[in-house]
Amino acid sequence: MRLLGALLCFFVSTCLGLSAGGRERARTEECVAFLSLFSHVQNQISYFSAPTKVIYRGIENGTLARIGFLDALCAHENDDIYFDVWSSALDSCEDKLHLTAEQMATVRAFGSCIGKTNGELQLRQMEYYANTMATETERQRSEMQKNIKVYRTLGFAAGAAMLLLVL
Repeated sequence: MRLLGALLCFFVSTCLGLSAGGRERARTEECVAFLSLFSHVQNQISYFSAPTKVIYRGIENGTLARIGFLDALCAHENDDIYFDVWSSALDSCEDKLHLTAEQMATVRAFGSCIGKTNGELQLRQMEYYANTMATETERQRSEMQKNIKVYRTLGFAAGAAMLLLVL
């Protein structure tokens, strides 16, 4: 019975380490997905002068679709009164996102400049936030690789230590 308890502790600890690594991977995927969305929005505005209501059409991104952000963006396309749909969509799926506070602030700031000023100023602001997110994404990628190894090692080591202590 003690052996079974020790193995259970080892298994749970290892799974917690793997789960923490999975959250890091999800955070990186979300950064990449938002960076791609930023590029799409910028292109819709600069090349097609698309109206604010329709710039989110045709976006296909599995990560953003899975968390419900794309559906929330497109949900208000046919409303008579258009409001800050970006913030509303972000608020509706915030509990499903794995982004850090800094990454979330960048995403929120990017959306806040959509449709608020003339095209040229708007595109400059978007470019700034896209560059900020690109830098943040690169930082997240390097952190993810390091942190996944740390989480796996800590989970395994803690599980092994519990296993040895119980036995």
